[in-house]
Amino acid sequence: MKLSRVFFLLVNLALIKIFLAVAAFWNYGIKLPEVRAQEKKTSQSRCPSELFEALRIERRKLEERAKEITIREKRLKLLEQQVERRLTALLELENSLDEKLKKIQVIESERFKLLVKAYSEMRPSKAAGLLVNMDPEMAVKILSAMKSDQVARILAAMPPEKAAALAEALSGISPKKF
Repeated sequence: MKLSRVFFLLVNLALIKIFLAVAAFWNYGIKLPEVRAQEKKTSQSRCPSELFEALRIERRKLEERAKEITIREKRLKLLEQQVERRLTALLELENSLDEKLKKIQVIESERFKLLVKAYSEMRPSKAAGLLVNMDPEMAVKILSAMKSDQVARILAAMPPEKAAALAEALSGISPKKF
């Protein structure tokens, strides 16, 4: 979710940058120096001095506006670089967390296998006594990882009502389907 926000921010920054560049070029009359010099010559000969002065003031304003736009573009570039650095850092962090999560899952899997092996190697009466007092979901997980002959011996050593409940849960089928 955070990555989509960062991507959205990058897209918006790019669009603002493009808009400012287009606005500076088309709306504010940024022109090449040769064109300005030629316009200056032709405008001086044709325009009254008041109009020429007003145009000169307006041109100065437009040049100042162009400078402001250039400064904003530089700021946007800096912000874009910051966002890219942060995005890279976030991606590296995400990869690191994924690797650690995989390691944890492998460790949990190995521990569960050891637990199943321990219950498999116990006498059925001892394993039954421990599984009866355990959380039913965990007991079902352990029993489902064992061989069927081991499960049968353990269930036989349990009280009938507990054995029936665990057997029902092991089947994975609800009694209402019968």
